[in-house]
Parts: sequence; C-alpha cells; structure tokens
Amino acid sequence: PHLTQCPRHSRAARRGERGLTLLELMVTMALAAGLIGIAASTFSQVSNTQLRVETNRLATTLRHCFGYAVSHSRYLRLVIDLDGERYWVESSERPIFLSVKKREEGQDPNQETEEEIEAREEAKEEGRPVQERARFTADRIIPERKLERGLTIRSVFTPEQDDTFTQGKAFIHFFPNGFAEPALITVGYGEGEDEGGAYTLILSPLTGKVKREFGEIEPGRYFGEPDKVEEEGR
Repeated sequence: PHLTQCPRHSRAARRGERGLTLLELMVTMALAAGLIGIAASTFSQVSNTQLRVETNRLATTLRHCFGYAVSHSRYLRLVIDLDGERYWVESSERPIFLSVKKREEGQDPNQETEEEIEAREEAKEEGRPVQERARFTADRIIPERKLERGLTIRSVFTPEQDDTFTQGKAFIHFFPNGFAEPALITVGYGEGEDEGGAYTLILSPLTGKVKREFGEIEPGRYFGEPDKVEEEGR
C-alpha cells in the first residue's frame, strides 16, 4: 500500500535540511553573548578581589618595614622585582648611604662607585686597612612574596629616579630615624597599561602610612619634596 507522508513531518524534515532559521540563529547568538558576558563579569570580579587583596598585603609590608626599621634601629629596603612579580626585604645594622646620583632602571643604589672601587684597590696595594662598605642582606622578617597569577607590578617610582621603573629591580629604603623614601607602586591586571584594573600605593616618607588610589598615578613635579610655601606678596 502507498504511504502518504505527514505534512508536519515533511516541513520539519525540510527545515532540518535547510538549517537554522534567522530567528533561531539570533536566539542562539544572544544566549552565547549572555554566557560570555557572565564569564567576563565573573573574571573581572575575581581579578578586582585579587588586586585588592594583593595591594593590601603590599601596603602592610611597607608599613611593617617602616615600623621595624625604627623599633630595631636597622636600615631596611624593600626589593621589588618587576620582571618576576615578587618582592622581599633586606636589612643592615650599619648605616647605609644612598648615591646622590639619579638611579637608572634596575640599578642598585648601594652598589660601589668606580671611585670607591679604585680607593679600595689602592688601599690594598699600599697595605692600608680597607673599610668595608655596609651591605644589605636578606631579612626574613617578612617572607618573600610573589604576586597572584595574572597580577603584575606595573611600575615603581621614587624621587631618586629620572624615570618611572617598569622593569628590572626597584628599591625602597627605610631608616631607623623614622624616614622612608616616598614611593609610588602600581599593581594591576590585564595585558596593557590601559587594560584591566590597577591600584597605586603612595608611601608617606614621614609617617610610613600608605594611601591606595584607583588607577595609575603619575608622580607630580615636586613629588617627595617638602611642601613649598609661597612667600607673601607673590
């Protein structure tokens, strides 16, 4: 016997052969976009939380270095490895004098100058006592810290620098007389400077307090210098 195909089944079969209708395609794309938006929102929330936690830890480290230097009469410095996204503390019991010259990116401000090296060699040749220079050694008062994956130390600035450091090592010093190098430290996430989020930590030199600002803060012309008071009549 001859079988007649049901019209409804025939239309469904033709639609299946034809593919998705425009309406079905739009619905599918809308669902996909919604799922991507939810995933991106979740990632952003996680990243912002990690960023706040990480900058809180770094701010605590800065404050602790300031207090420890005063209470234990030690010279401290925080070493920040911008390439390795990590930082640690070094200290010395003997006085440390920083070079008055502007630092270059990644340069240790306590390293010997050419004049000091020549003077030391001459003293050895002449048999005179050589006065060894005070040096920093690793201090375990604060364990070395590596940033969470996805976060980066974007930049570090202190007044002894010509430019903001974005690579190599940066150094922030703390002294037993209750003074620290004023500094700006920017931590963020994302690939480029304008992508993702970032916070800048601002270290006060006289109190050791740390202020956190959203975004990347550029150092002003007189950053780190005492407030200038204009004379009357000017």
